[in-house]
Amino acid sequence: MRTRFTRLFGLVLVLVTVLGLAVPAGAQHAVDQPVNETPQSWFVELASPPRADGTDAATLKREKDAFRAEARRKGVKFNERYAFDTLFNGFSVQADPSQLPALARVAGVKALYPVVELTRPVIADANEPEMATALAMTGADTTQSELGFTGRGIRVAVMDSGVDYDHPDLGGCFGPGCRVVTGYDFVGDAFNADPSSPAYSPTPAPDADPDDCGGHGTHVAGIIGASTAQAGGVRGVAPDVTFGAYRVFGCGGSTTADIMIAAMERALTDDMQILNMSIGSAFQWPQYPTATASDRLVNKGVVVVASIGNSGADGLYAAGAPGLGNKVIGVASFDNSHISALTFRLPDGRQVPYLPMSTTPEPPLSGTTPRSSTWAAAATPMPISAIPWARSR
Repeated sequence: MRTRFTRLFGLVLVLVTVLGLAVPAGAQHAVDQPVNETPQSWFVELASPPRADGTDAATLKREKDAFRAEARRKGVKFNERYAFDTLFNGFSVQADPSQLPALARVAGVKALYPVVELTRPVIADANEPEMATALAMTGADTTQSELGFTGRGIRVAVMDSGVDYDHPDLGGCFGPGCRVVTGYDFVGDAFNADPSSPAYSPTPAPDADPDDCGGHGTHVAGIIGASTAQAGGVRGVAPDVTFGAYRVFGCGGSTTADIMIAAMERALTDDMQILNMSIGSAFQWPQYPTATASDRLVNKGVVVVASIGNSGADGLYAAGAPGLGNKVIGVASFDNSHISALTFRLPDGRQVPYLPMSTTPEPPLSGTTPRSSTWAAAATPMPISAIPWARSR
């Protein structure tokens, strides 16, 4: 049984998805440039539930062997990508759309789903982490200072672009005895599943080294558990957690949903207690394989936290998988409750915050200036000053 402390930190870690939500696949294409979005890869779900739901390994093997034999007999053409037993029973295959009717009629096939492409989240260009109010908004400050929880003994999986385990705030090493104790690279540096990219390279080259390439996974791991001895340095939500790093992105571009399920199964095998996925594909359903696999992961005692997507402005059903799994903590973005702003003071003592416009000259930082008629009929001088924090309006 997982402890209540695990679930508490799972709830606190919803902060992580705020700073790195995935852009839905295809969103980068201009509307006047038609793109062939017909999938070339498909999930094939077989009849029995996976091992996480109680089916024994021998039954699952018989079903897969029977499917392969029947597909060969019927002349169905496809290339097998992954075979899954634990969180999903079936395969991911590469097949021409013309083969789908025959594939669906193979004995034992329960359903087919497209293997969607997922774009790597983009890191905002900022000099400093915008964490001044985030800890209080999520309750992480209370969790640390009043309840005394720091994440010690909790194993957190980060599924992303890898983790820079050499970073001193993340332990400085990889393997037993380190902060990043385990992990796996499912794709390799050159992998890119985006067919519209000049760097399109859809063949994974996995290895056992989940070092980061691109920085987003390190960015996420730092929010979760950075621990620095430097005064004024970044302190994560749970600075004493142990990490597992599961790299599903190359140095650029996209990944695919079947690679994500492979990483989920590996995280379960590695006894991770929390899984963070700042990844998602919009306009999906709770029945999609990454969502159902996430639900099964929760049933096995793993707290799953995932992006719910960046596409809410596109309307109803814009939520993304795996974040819309029935048992997943799906997290949308939100703004800080306060902003840092300059202020001017009115004659009655009120301070009014303001933000400079990029198209105007820099405002003065001291002195007085006449009031506009917007504020009063008389042009009374107003002192200009700065305060550390002003509540946003």
